[in-house]
Order: sequence, then C-alpha cells, then structure tokens
Amino acid sequence: MESELVEIKELIETLKHLQKVDQRLAHCGRMKKFEPARLAEAEGKAVNAERLHDQLDAEHREIQLKIASIELDIKSRDEKINRHKSQMLTVSNNREYQSLMKELSLEQVEKQRVEEELLELMIKIDGFSDREGEVQREIDAAKAAADTVRGEVAEALGELEVEEKAALQERETVSAGIDAEELRDYGRLFVSRNGVAVVRVNYIAGPPTSEGRYVCGGCNMPLTHQMVNLLLIGRKMVTCQSCGRILYMDDESGGEY
Repeated sequence: MESELVEIKELIETLKHLQKVDQRLAHCGRMKKFEPARLAEAEGKAVNAERLHDQLDAEHREIQLKIASIELDIKSRDEKINRHKSQMLTVSNNREYQSLMKELSLEQVEKQRVEEELLELMIKIDGFSDREGEVQREIDAAKAAADTVRGEVAEALGELEVEEKAALQERETVSAGIDAEELRDYGRLFVSRNGVAVVRVNYIAGPPTSEGRYVCGGCNMPLTHQMVNLLLIGRKMVTCQSCGRILYMDDESGGEY
C-alpha cells in the first residue's frame, strides 16, 4: 500500500514536470510562428511605403504630362485668338466680322477654362514634392525598423532553437518514467485543455457557519467528498469530473487535511 502511495505521488510529480516542459515547447512553437510574422509585418510596412511612393511618382508624372498638354493647348488657342484678331482687321463686311468675333469669343472662353484647369494642376503638383519627401522618410524609417526587427528575430529564433532542443531532450528523459497509456492520456488532455492537463486542487473557505469546498484548479468546479478523500489518501489517480484534468493536492491547496 505504501509503495502504491509513493508511485502515485511520483507519477503526479513526473506529470507536473512533464507539463512544464511541454508548456515550454508549446511556447517555443508559438514564438517560432510569431517572430517571422513580426518580421513580415515590419517588412510589409516598408513595402507599402514604397508602393505609395511609386503611386505618387506615377501620379506626379501623369500630372506633368497633363500640364504639358494643356500648355500646348493654351499656346494653340493663343495663336488662334491672335489670328482671329488679325483677320478682323481685314474683313470686308459685317457678317464676316461677327463670325470672327464669335469664334474669337469661343476661343477666349475655352482658353479661360483650360487655364483654370492648369492652375488647379499646378497647385496640386506643388504639394507633390513635400508629400514624396514625407513618404521617402517613411520608407527610410520603415526599412530601418525592419532591419532592427530582422536582427531581433534572427537572435530570437536562434535562442528558440537552443531552448527547444534542450526541452525535447528533457522531455525524453522525463517521459521515459511514465507508462505509455498514461502518457497518451496526459498528451490528449494537454492538447484539449490548452496546455494545462495537471492542476492543483484549491480550497475555497465558506462562511463561518458552513463548510468550505475544494475545487478543480482548471475549471473551478467543486469536487465531491469522495474525490477529496481519494486525493488525500493518494493511492489513485483522480481526475476532474467536469474537465477531465488530472488533480493533485499540495501545501498550497489550502483547507484542512
């Protein structure tokens, strides 16, 4: 009977040890995904800034082409206006004069319209240099940040490899002392209960006139008196009837044994 008690206590301690090792391994796994994602995010900011700069550059060139086209249009209209004015000086009758006057007026109106369009484009292009300079500074800052993160990630991944290797070796040593079936049961619990398969029982004191209660440290569901007695006796593995986690009691569980 005494040997059974010792075996259960040793098994619980071994499982607790194994759980800590597995939690370290799980952390390594999460960080090996997080670190590259962190780098990708930093690099993505630089790429987005460069893409914005390219868009601004393309828009800048497009506006410059429009300005050049409008300036040619204005020059052409000036030539037409001057030609009409010259022709008006040589016409021989009023009808020709009125016709030229009408064409002159239309050209002047259209010239005014394109000049207003040119002014809007000139105002718009004036802000491009400042905006492009601002985006270039964003690119430089994002690239510098990405370089910093790249170094941090490389260092972190190197440390994780060392930690993971050490934890795997420790796990092999620790798990060697656990029965294969018990190890499988523990493994399923560890996965299904988000890395917490073995939990301490906690004692919650009641009012002065009533009895306190013991609860599962994983799901906080109350334990029956029989479960508490089995835990106190320590000759049988006890699992929570609600969440299935493996239970144990220690000096921090509280209550009166």
